[in-house]
Amino acid sequence: MAVDPATGKITDRANWADYPLLAKMTSWGIDAHMGLLFGLANQIVLALLAIALIGMILWGYRMWWLRRPTRGEGFALGRAPVRGAWRKLPGWFLAPAVLLIAVIGYYIPLFGLPLLAFLVIDLIVGARRRRRTGRTDAAA
Repeated sequence: MAVDPATGKITDRANWADYPLLAKMTSWGIDAHMGLLFGLANQIVLALLAIALIGMILWGYRMWWLRRPTRGEGFALGRAPVRGAWRKLPGWFLAPAVLLIAVIGYYIPLFGLPLLAFLVIDLIVGARRRRRTGRTDAAA
């Protein structure tokens, strides 16, 4: 509602039925995220999701701790994945995955920009490694 401060009369009103679909979905998403949409059931689901997320994080650290490199000198993070593993995936899986990641990266720039920076750095590192070892792309 818009109220005229001088007279106190309502000058305009926007009803829920007048909202466009995306505005309604945004409002529902915010209400669900805050635990207001379905009351106690919504709050219980959010609490379970938070507990599950905390558990996954702690379990991930535990898994790393059990598999951490214990021999050798210096700080080590373990062995990196084999280069070119993406090329071995079938095209029917890779094409939609790349498209989905690009769309998500576009709409969530704080995810997309670091991912793009990582990919550029990874391509530069891979090109330098190939040049240094003298291997071709087919042999890599």
